[in-house]
Amino acid sequence: MNLLNSLNISKIKLFLITFLVVSFIFLFDLKSEYFQFRFLILILLIPSTIKLLKDVREKNFKFLKLFFILFVILFFHIGLNIYYEKNQLTNYSLFGSIFLIFVFTISYYYFDFINRNIDLINQLFIIIFLLSCVISIFFYQPDAPYFCGGIPNFFYSDVFLEKYGDRVGDVRLSFKEFIFLENSHLGMIAPSVIIYSIYKVASKEISVKKIFLLSTFIVICFIKSSTTLYVGTISSLILIILFNYKSLNQKTLISFLILIMLFFITIISNKECRQRFVPTDYNLINDTLTSSDNQKMSEDNKINKDISNKIKTILNTDGNLSSGIYFQALIIAKESIVEKPFGWGLNRYDQAFNYYQKLNHKKIDSLISFNNKDGTNNLVKIVVEFGIFGVLFYSLILLFLINNNISLELKLFYLPFIITQSLRGAGYFNGGFVLIVFLMLFTYIRVYKKNI
Repeated sequence: MNLLNSLNISKIKLFLITFLVVSFIFLFDLKSEYFQFRFLILILLIPSTIKLLKDVREKNFKFLKLFFILFVILFFHIGLNIYYEKNQLTNYSLFGSIFLIFVFTISYYYFDFINRNIDLINQLFIIIFLLSCVISIFFYQPDAPYFCGGIPNFFYSDVFLEKYGDRVGDVRLSFKEFIFLENSHLGMIAPSVIIYSIYKVASKEISVKKIFLLSTFIVICFIKSSTTLYVGTISSLILIILFNYKSLNQKTLISFLILIMLFFITIISNKECRQRFVPTDYNLINDTLTSSDNQKMSEDNKINKDISNKIKTILNTDGNLSSGIYFQALIIAKESIVEKPFGWGLNRYDQAFNYYQKLNHKKIDSLISFNNKDGTNNLVKIVVEFGIFGVLFYSLILLFLINNNISLELKLFYLPFIITQSLRGAGYFNGGFVLIVFLMLFTYIRVYKKNI
């Protein structure tokens, strides 16, 4: 009887911890007032603190050494920037730093658990997501009519035709569901789920029931597709195949190559997809500037327009709001790395955004309020906030990718999160980005030490 109780408690514990991890990685869009599902992972601070106290009693100071290094680097970097700018530490930056340290602590004490239960984490999310979709269909609400990929909406009506007019053929079949506010948010995490699950299927390590769930998930991802999904999956697969070719069995490799081709064909054949790669034109001339400044800005603008026009010609389409926001972030990153090579500090992208908007007099009303904190992708955010130190971060990713002693399953699950969200992300604390980074770091340290 005691054995049965012990087994039940272990299963409950396993499920609860797994759900908390799933909440942080996948359920970041679920929020109500001040409550956010991703904050549920902070519950794991309680057992993590107990484990820390046990380590201290046993004179094991490994975590405290790592914690001290992170703490000093983080706050020294922020403090130095604030000192030279004669600015104040914002709540956004302070709370971001504290939350980062909390996630760091949880990652250290739970990376072994998470690594062992990737399959359960993956399956639990798929089940939760599919349940959300089923409920959403019963309470059907139309989603955005135009987006990259998807399936044409064949359910025409007179009202429908009147509403969309000449663009009725571009309207996609879709629906709103409860977990992700935007298709691109689903696209931020879907590449990892799809790539990992396809590997499991190709390796014959998955049941018929799980194959059905995966197939349904992929179909829904295609219905609610996005450029993020396609580009993230293609980029992740190319890098994984390039550096881990010998570790992939034939079925997995063929499956990955087919997926790359299908997604690539979708991008080049769909106008909405191609629009995301065309820079949006805007006028940089400002009456308040000197003639020499205006001349320089006019020349820069001409170069930008020339490049934009060439891309338009190649892709046979104009840009849109999304592409304008994205390329604006790239310009900010380029200017920031030159002027502030050591970065602005954690969660201070908004400071850089406002600074360069004023400095360059770029009055783009439709772009000013969008992505002024997350930079549209985490690569830009890291470059702006950490400057050349961002190279160290991506060096870790590369070392994780090429290390033959790290499990292929971990690479297939973790790396697409980082690669995809480096191309189109929503900050460090959405889509599990910072948690995945720390899990990769501690996994690499463990493997590296074993092989010294």
